[in-house]
Amino acid sequence: MAANPRNTSQLRLDEEVREIEEGLRRASKREQFKLKQRWAVRSHGPPPVQYLQLTRS
Repeated sequence: MAANPRNTSQLRLDEEVREIEEGLRRASKREQFKLKQRWAVRSHGPPPVQYLQLTRS
């Protein structure tokens, strides 16, 4: 989950995701992981972690 709120320093979220993807490609058990991206996550509504648990495939 990622968000870069207005009036804050620009985050390099795309670079962080790329580094995570590269790490997973090198991992010995990479088939056990699936990286899903959620951008511009809002703080209202269901708690983000709970939402992702409900929507995971």
